Amino acid sequence: APTAIASQNNLGVIAGDNAGYPNGRRPGDDVVDIALRVVMGKLITLGLFGTPSQAPAGGAALTDGALVNVSMFDTTFPFLKTPIPGSPSN
Repeated sequence: APTAIASQNNLGVIAGDNAGYPNGRRPGDDVVDIALRVVMGKLITLGLFGTPSQAPAGGAALTDGALVNVSMFDTTFPFLKTPIPGSPSN
């Protein structure tokens, strides 16, 4: 059974949430935060390869600051809510 949206971790596999693996990323996965952490050495801190001295910033909780909220997604295909129709100042 699929993992409920509220139970998913937006950092995916690097946060121990294997629900999206091996099928690719889920709509709520924060790919920028994942990329920032992997590039700085997060996988080394998980003990997958290398030593922690090779990635001194690998444990840093780097983020771009953009929040991902489960209310942004539906439970049925195509999973994305209807976008805001243009600029709110129009």
